[in-house]
Amino acid sequence: MPARRNTRKAREEDPEDLGGPAWINSLNRAIDDLTVNRTSVREEALSVLNTELTRHYAADILESRSEELLTLLRRSVSKGGKEAHLAAQAIALHFVNQGDLSLGDQEDLFQQVLPLLRKTVKNTDDTTLQSICLRTLALITLIAASDIDAQLARDFVYDVLEEIDDYQVQCAALHAYGLLCVSSFSQPAMDPDIIHEEIEKVMPVHEILLESTDMAVRVAAGENTALLFELLRTHTGHPEDEEDQDEEVQDVPEEYDNMDGLIHTLKELSVDSNRRRNKADRAEQKSVFRDIVRSVEERDPPVQELKIGGRVIQFRGWAKILTLNAFRQSIGQGLQYHLRANELMHQIFNYKSGYAAADSDDDSDGWNAGELSKADKRYVYDESKKMRSKQLREARTRKAH
Repeated sequence: MPARRNTRKAREEDPEDLGGPAWINSLNRAIDDLTVNRTSVREEALSVLNTELTRHYAADILESRSEELLTLLRRSVSKGGKEAHLAAQAIALHFVNQGDLSLGDQEDLFQQVLPLLRKTVKNTDDTTLQSICLRTLALITLIAASDIDAQLARDFVYDVLEEIDDYQVQCAALHAYGLLCVSSFSQPAMDPDIIHEEIEKVMPVHEILLESTDMAVRVAAGENTALLFELLRTHTGHPEDEEDQDEEVQDVPEEYDNMDGLIHTLKELSVDSNRRRNKADRAEQKSVFRDIVRSVEERDPPVQELKIGGRVIQFRGWAKILTLNAFRQSIGQGLQYHLRANELMHQIFNYKSGYAAADSDDDSDGWNAGELSKADKRYVYDESKKMRSKQLREARTRKAH
């Protein structure tokens, strides 16, 4: 496979792993301290809890205290302020540390916290708390929710996106909505008409947000745009008897009513030279939107590389990259540790669990090469299709001469 010109690298060093019983004692003590009737003690306990759940894989420890912890975290979220911010983050980390999706009662736990998260997003005036709850809601939906709950969560977040005009909340809602689209539309045998209807519904709002004065909002709206078309194309059928036809004569369905206008906007953002904007922001925006334009117009997915334990893993396509970014937002410096040790990550990103062992002597790349993702299959198909079209054009040229 040729080198990708649009590779976006994210090299990160492995976090220090202190390990041993000390961190387990610290985690249990932090949960106990959440019962103390003093705000400062609970805030300190939540800080410790988040640190330990970030830096360690705590599924075995949490198994016996899961419902107790969620009850305490719900109580802290309802108190507002810094305590609520930390508790909402801890809820996401709690679900990340549940581990294997086939084990436990994750959906029951999800139902315990869903009403509180929705209520908090709707009723609080604290935009930071709104933003954290939106991100937490999306991540735990990806991890633990049923298909119908994922759809309801996606509709809820989209309603928030239409109603809110605060940049911080808009950005969080866009990220949450994108992750929920991955959750809903990455299922096998998805009807592409459902995704097409979603695009027609949500793209006008995304086009408005592409014109936002806030760079983070523009970028998030652009990434969602690329993601939706990637998901649509992943599930769009290509009958075998059409594969050898010239692209120009195939009946290609319109993907979006205002496709030309949308691509024009994306291209403008990829060359933005507005000097009233920060130079660094302009550079970042142009880099991201070049990937977005290539993805939407040329079906050329971005690639992000992550170095873990001396090896480089590639995440190809917006579905993988935006999911990775959501976990990065939640886990922070503990991302590499969880990618190695957490069964949940193995399932979501579809790689061998043996890769994760810190003491492994296995020299394989860790990925199950026999199981390509939908995005990978679409990439291989599109590359082959481009090659066939090129060969046909060259054959016609030779005949003409």
